[in-house]
Amino acid sequence: MLISAFAFSALISSGTVQAHAGDHRTIAELDAIIKESPVEPSLLVARGALYSRSGQWDKAERDLSLAEALGNKEDVAFEFGQLYYRRGEYQKALGYINTYIGAYPNYPPAFLLRARAAGEAKQFDLANESYYTYFSLSPDPQPGEYLAAARLLASTKPAGITNALVLLDMAISKLGLNPQLQRYAMQLELRRDDTDGALDRWYSLKDQLGGTPEWGITLARVLILADSIDEARLAVQAVKDQLISLRQTPARKAAGETIARLERQLAEVRTNP
Repeated sequence: MLISAFAFSALISSGTVQAHAGDHRTIAELDAIIKESPVEPSLLVARGALYSRSGQWDKAERDLSLAEALGNKEDVAFEFGQLYYRRGEYQKALGYINTYIGAYPNYPPAFLLRARAAGEAKQFDLANESYYTYFSLSPDPQPGEYLAAARLLASTKPAGITNALVLLDMAISKLGLNPQLQRYAMQLELRRDDTDGALDRWYSLKDQLGGTPEWGITLARVLILADSIDEARLAVQAVKDQLISLRQTPARKAAGETIARLERQLAEVRTNP
């Protein structure tokens, strides 16, 4: 039974229809539907979106261009933006995304797409502005999205590290203590030579990560940077004891080699005046 243009468009928008190996059947179904309704823009946008996601650029552009000619150009602009972003034509993508946002200013994915395209196009102010708008609009921003925005901030602004830390703390307050975000925040604290701040952030993850050798190794390294040598030795010994009790794996073998290097480093510190 054929589905309506509206229903299929809703599937595309919701992400129910994904472009992978199984989409060949879906595209084939759309081909049959479009034969029955060849001038329905929403069907052409739906098929163009699937072509775009599967890397069939020319077919996607053809369908989207025809949909644009037959319908409302603003309704096609988001998929055009996605197409050109995927093709690496970031400036062209931004033109379409801005058109879409002008018509639909409260659609979070459009701001996320603009942030990514603007970042690739080296338009960093626009990228940062778009990320913040996305975070204010989205009901469910993901840790990786905050991390991407923080990395962009940290790399482009004179006060970038400070601004990135503010953003990461905002994300943690919203999402809860997230190891991925707090780990990067700890690295930023080290980049601005704030070992106390780095230690505070790393200790905050003890309940979540403290049972892993990697947590203890990182703790020892930061303690060495903070000139807390006795505490660093204790951290190294704790990891050694932990590794003895664990089954040997390639990762744990590598951890043991790292601990041996840290022990040698700490031995050298002991002999220094």
